[in-house]
This record gives sequence, C-alpha cells and structure tokens, in this order.
Amino acid sequence: MTLSRPRVLVDMSLHPAALAALDGAADVAPLPREAVARAEALAAADGLLAYGPPTVEELGGAPRLRALAVHLAPPDVHDHARAHGMAVLESSRLWRTVAEHTLALILATLRRVPAADAAIRAGRWPHEDLKVPYSGRDLAGSTVGVLGAGRIGAPLLRMLAALEARALFTDARDLPAVAAATGARQVALPTLLAESDVLVVLLPLDESTRGTVGAAELARMKPGAILVNTARGPVVDEAALLDALRDGSLAGAGLDVHGDEPLAADHPLLALEQVVITPHLGGSTLECDLELVEGLIAALREGEPPRS
Repeated sequence: MTLSRPRVLVDMSLHPAALAALDGAADVAPLPREAVARAEALAAADGLLAYGPPTVEELGGAPRLRALAVHLAPPDVHDHARAHGMAVLESSRLWRTVAEHTLALILATLRRVPAADAAIRAGRWPHEDLKVPYSGRDLAGSTVGVLGAGRIGAPLLRMLAALEARALFTDARDLPAVAAATGARQVALPTLLAESDVLVVLLPLDESTRGTVGAAELARMKPGAILVNTARGPVVDEAALLDALRDGSLAGAGLDVHGDEPLAADHPLLALEQVVITPHLGGSTLECDLELVEGLIAALREGEPPRS
C-alpha cells in the first residue's frame, strides 16, 4: 500500500536544508495571505509550520490539521489542539538560539567587526592603520545589563558569566533563581541604565513596554555605552536612539529588530557605521529550523499504518 504524502503549509522562512528535509516527506506549499485562499489551504492541510499559529477561529476551519510546529503558541491554541486531537510542537531551541545571536551582536558591536570588515573591502588597508579607528572594547570585565530576564535573558546571562562579564538584569518579577543560577545581580532600571557598558533589550512588546527605552533612559546611560535589541523594535524609541547615536552619547547599537520591517533602503540607521543590523533572524538557524521540521514530520507519521 502506498500512502499519500501529507500536505504541509509553511508560513516562515526556512534554512534550505530544513526545507529540503520537509520537501522529502510532504507536499509543501506556502500559507496564502488572501483570506479565501488561506481558508481553503488550511481546510486541506495536514500540517502547518509557522512562526506563530493561525487564530483559533481559523483553526476551526481546518478539520484535517493534525500537527502544528511553531516557535510559540498561545494558550487558546493549546486548548483548541487538545480538544481536537491536534499536536502542537513548540521550539525548545529558540530561546538559546536568540541568546546566541544577541551575544554575536554584542561582540560585533563592541569590537566593530562589520565596520572593520567593510573598511578592508573598501581598500583602506594596508594604506591606513585601521586598528586606530576600529579598535573596540573587551566584553570581559564590562558590565552588561539585560532588560528582561525571561526565556532569552536567562541563557544569555549564563553565557555572559562564562565570558567573565559583570552581568546585571532588570525584570518586572523578582527572580532570585535566575540570579543564583547565573551569578547576575537583579537591580532596578535606573541602576541598570547607569552602570551598563552594554544594555541588552529583551522585553516582549505590548502597550506597557512600548517605548520603554526612550530619550530619558538613554540619557541616563554611560557615555560610550552600546545598546543591543533582539526583542521587538518599538520597545526602544527609534528617534531617540538615532539622536543618541548621532551625538555620540551612545557608541553603537546592535539591532536585529526594527520599528518597521523590513527597513527602507534609505533608513537613517543604515548610514551609521557604528550600527550593526541584522534582518530579524535571531531565531533562524539550521538547528532551530530542523527541530521544527523533524518534530512536525514525526507527529504527522504517528498513527499512520505501516508503509509498504
């Protein structure tokens, strides 16, 4: 007996090797954006791979759907899935993956790696001593303040400890277990701002966190500090960030998230050599994508009769 291949919709970017693995096991198509086509595709799908799941209302029109593989699903989707025998697979690697990218941005910004690379490619070396304009700062011995010590912040704090940075964190909750596990010290936001050589923004975005880091907060930071944001762009006031970078009060910024994505080609951040920018890819690695693909394939195969 030959079984038909499951139909899988994809609503995320995938590493080519992960997409090849999915193509080898299923008939794959993108999830449409237009409402009617989207509803028709969901109604015929067996599986879905996405950053986040469709709404419960949309899932109600997908009777064949047996498995979702997502970065994170809200409680109502989990409730719906349990009631309808649907598997929901969430990434277990995502938070560490984003923490690693955050660390990469910290180091690239502190050590001015992209700017030095661009200077060499522009032919300025060996005609100029590039060590002078592109000398950076050590992470070891620096104070790194993490604003938000949740799923990403906790593994980042452990990495910082291994690299001999002095780590502080601020969170709306009292987190003695995080402090004990990482050696970091929990402090109030004014202390975090005043003492950090590197401020890392990891707050989720909602109406209470929008604009948390604005002109007043940036003014409290050390002269020459850097800011790294791998959470959501609007948590930081972009206009205030630009002003601080232009007047030199901030020495640099590492940004994986932005107010408007994708950034326009003439966005003023792109003109600043001291800014390191990536296209919201903190969670995009082969390993992270393969975990979702392999989990989805396994879930879709569960309960199938043996292949012949």
